[in-house]
Amino acid sequence: MNDISLRWVRAFLLVAEHGSFTAAAQASGHSKANLSQQVTALEQALAVQLLHRTTRSLRLTRIGEGYAERCQLAFRQLESASEWAMQSTRELSGRIRMNSVGGLIGEELVAPLVFRFQQRHPGVEIELDFSSLREDLMDSPYDLVVRMGELADSSLVARRLHRVTTRYVASPAFLARHAPIQVPDDLRALPLIYGSVDHWLLARGSEQRLIQASRGYRIISGRAMRQAALSGLGVTRLVDAYVQADIARGTLVEVLPDWAEPTPLSMVCPPHRFQLQRVRGLMDWLKTHFAGAYEKALVQGLPVGPMA
Repeated sequence: MNDISLRWVRAFLLVAEHGSFTAAAQASGHSKANLSQQVTALEQALAVQLLHRTTRSLRLTRIGEGYAERCQLAFRQLESASEWAMQSTRELSGRIRMNSVGGLIGEELVAPLVFRFQQRHPGVEIELDFSSLREDLMDSPYDLVVRMGELADSSLVARRLHRVTTRYVASPAFLARHAPIQVPDDLRALPLIYGSVDHWLLARGSEQRLIQASRGYRIISGRAMRQAALSGLGVTRLVDAYVQADIARGTLVEVLPDWAEPTPLSMVCPPHRFQLQRVRGLMDWLKTHFAGAYEKALVQGLPVGPMA
């Protein structure tokens, strides 16, 4: 390893990223000859071929693909290590790229806590978005992600934020017009108010039922799904932060309570970003304050919408 120059590795990554020596030279300001010499020196030091070169094209070998992936991760870790070493004061500073589940949880609960954190630490700049994503965090630009659902085993750092419960609800008027809902299969004959997924997998212990939405309303918004249920259009499923207060007021009625599903809400970040004080500080802040904000939302709920 001592015989391998980081300049050679950077030259190789430039060529791998841009797809040719010409494009890499234009992007970096180095000459094609210089980049070619450095990549050749790297291949000789490793005693492997990293690039397939022809007069018309250039592509990574199988070993080259794996080497590029590992080197990119290593450079990100070096960057994080440098940032960690330069954190010489107690005041947090720097950028945090964060992604969160959206809707009520993200926009009304996570976001205000993030804003309060920024007010306490004006040196921290947080980029927060609510796009739906399922990507490998080791290769993503995000430092921190808030995800709902069980997490697969991985090398990521995960901390439990809260546990939410998905409930099945409908308005009293809707239930008065239809036969009682006693088992999941009773949902098959009813209009369902569903989101991006047109089937529901209900679970109770080891027992499962798959219900396909054959009629009803597809609405990609938790708030709008709640409004549709309040208006008597059908049965919907939403996490308790949306509907718990409605259930307490009697404007919505929970059906199939034995099939209510507890779901973990977690914070996840790559280990090399967890080393940064600002990322750990934000995770600690959310862990400390989120549960209280969530319980308050259960009690207060959203404003009661128009009724049918």
